[in-house]
Amino acid sequence: MSVIITGLIASVLYAASAWLQQRMLSADLPARANDHSPADKRILLLAGLALTDHLFNAVLAIHTPAGYDFGFFRVASLFSWVMALIVVLTSLRKPVANLFLVLFPLAIVSILCSTFLPSLYHPLPGLSSGVALHSVLGILAFSLLTVAAIQALVVTWLSRELKQHHFSNTLRHMPPLQSMEELLFDIIKAGFIALLAVIISGFMFMEDMFAQHLAHKTILTMVSFAVWGILLWGRQRFGWRGKVALRWILGAFAVLILAYFGSKFVLEILLNRV
Repeated sequence: MSVIITGLIASVLYAASAWLQQRMLSADLPARANDHSPADKRILLLAGLALTDHLFNAVLAIHTPAGYDFGFFRVASLFSWVMALIVVLTSLRKPVANLFLVLFPLAIVSILCSTFLPSLYHPLPGLSSGVALHSVLGILAFSLLTVAAIQALVVTWLSRELKQHHFSNTLRHMPPLQSMEELLFDIIKAGFIALLAVIISGFMFMEDMFAQHLAHKTILTMVSFAVWGILLWGRQRFGWRGKVALRWILGAFAVLILAYFGSKFVLEILLNRV
């Protein structure tokens, strides 16, 4: 199948899955603890099909006859696929399906941009196994920590609603606040380990991590790693949570965005350079 066909199919499937999830939240139904209702299974089926088509679309867009196209929108689509995959797999065991309402629209936007907007990136004819591993680890780390940032916003909203005694239908379908916080820091720990692996693999397999075109990315990644580390230390030592944890999470995530997408966006989108 072509890039356009797979992109359109994946977008429709993501939209259908998110729409069904929204209907479940709007319905006046009792919350389920661990089991999956027929509606849950339909949502997961559509999400699984969307992920499959999204993967085909990302592979077709990146792996071109001229080489690997790691343009801004191509990479963004791949990131959104990994994030959606992580949340869908996690939802099989933990109640995080409400994140579909945030991640699936982002996936749709990234797919459509990758499919229909031109890429100014010059494709790479080949990659060594070490560089490929470094790239995969980077995608995994960024995706995990993006999910953590979104989860942090959800936890903050949930805490505020509970304090103000706003018990809406949506709130009834959310898991306990403590469970949401535990899941948040589990994701952060996994992303922190993946980010450490990114830094180590970069120094092992990249020729010069502080070369002119990589220096800013390397420095910002290490700064973000340090901030995530301080957050985990503060959580362990002082029990950081709520607004304090949210500020550290969003700060570390902002630095990570600058490291992964800042220069790429400026060079490719604003300056039309690669």
